Amino acid sequence: MKTESRIPFYLAWKYLQRGNKWTLLLTVFLMAVAFVNLIFMSSLLNGIVDGSNKQIINTMTGNIYITPEDGNDDIPNHENVIKIIENTEGVEAASLETFVPASLEFNNHKGNWTILAIDPDKEKSVTTISQSMISGEYLETDDTDSIIIGRQIAGGEGVEQDAFSLKGAEVGDKVTLSMNGFKEDLTVKGIFNTKFINSDSQAFITNKTLSKIMPNYSSNPNIIIVKTKNGVVEPDVISQLKENKINENIYTWEEASGIMSSITESFLSINILISLVGVLIAAVTIFIIIYVDIINKRREIGILRAIGIKPYIIFTSYIIKAAAYSVGGVILGSAVFFGVLVPYFNLHPFALPICDAVLVLTKTDFIARAETIMWVAVISALIPSAAVTRSKILTAIFGK
Repeated sequence: MKTESRIPFYLAWKYLQRGNKWTLLLTVFLMAVAFVNLIFMSSLLNGIVDGSNKQIINTMTGNIYITPEDGNDDIPNHENVIKIIENTEGVEAASLETFVPASLEFNNHKGNWTILAIDPDKEKSVTTISQSMISGEYLETDDTDSIIIGRQIAGGEGVEQDAFSLKGAEVGDKVTLSMNGFKEDLTVKGIFNTKFINSDSQAFITNKTLSKIMPNYSSNPNIIIVKTKNGVVEPDVISQLKENKINENIYTWEEASGIMSSITESFLSINILISLVGVLIAAVTIFIIIYVDIINKRREIGILRAIGIKPYIIFTSYIIKAAAYSVGGVILGSAVFFGVLVPYFNLHPFALPICDAVLVLTKTDFIARAETIMWVAVISALIPSAAVTRSKILTAIFGK
């Protein structure tokens, strides 16, 4: 009995050992293609979602976004609040921002964008705007007549929202900031490009600039953005902040990101749909490969049965053979994906209006898709192998 249980493995090994090597390589290659096809689009969509999430966190909301308590227009006693936040476990940095309800005008082109007054040193510890300057310089704390603007505000050739921009404002140009009947000419000190349209539709001035224009308005900020340490879960920090009597409205970056949450959810839905299509394509591909292989060996199967080899042994040997094909395909496909595709797209990411996307494949996704390919291979081998082993011996040998 023990010897009989080894026969399927022996037969599968002999099939692989004595079969045409080019056919074996081609079969494994096709399995690898099916596997790469299954994980490539999934990893790309994961990369887009991951990239857009990082853009939201790094250029707009931080990990945690705090606004005034209901009924208030600003955050009173903000200096004490920011100290409590900075001393909270898991917090790396925090920055105060003041939303400035103003418009910008340049050469008769006027528009309303998100304009924020900040402490540049605090802001650069939370966001990556300071690292995204493509022209000019970032703000300094003592600036009183300067502004930095996003690429979508500056406009120019190749800008996605040029129709609603300042139509080519450059560093050194004067733009007019209008607010509550007051106007102030500010010098464009720098232009930034985060490659995220929402972030690049923002402009920043210093708190000192706002105090110069509207002294009363700048008394209290109305936004605090918080950067957490790596690996820290935002809800845990929020719970601590509430325990420390921070009564303002506190949101995670997902809650504060608005429509972008819906967009990322849409990408996840597309990912599931594409994965299902990929599984179907893999199933059809593997079925055809194994079906053709078994049909070509129908006569050999008939002879094995004629000399007394039980049908279930032959059936099992083909299941083992299919499993071996799939394992080889997963190994080869993994080598191509991680050794070629991932390094290439790390160097040459997909340039999208919301981020530069690279391939992101989690360990869970990889294991799930590898198991899918193996199960699909085994199931695809069941039908043709069962059909051949159940046919009459003479029919299998002579095809009649």
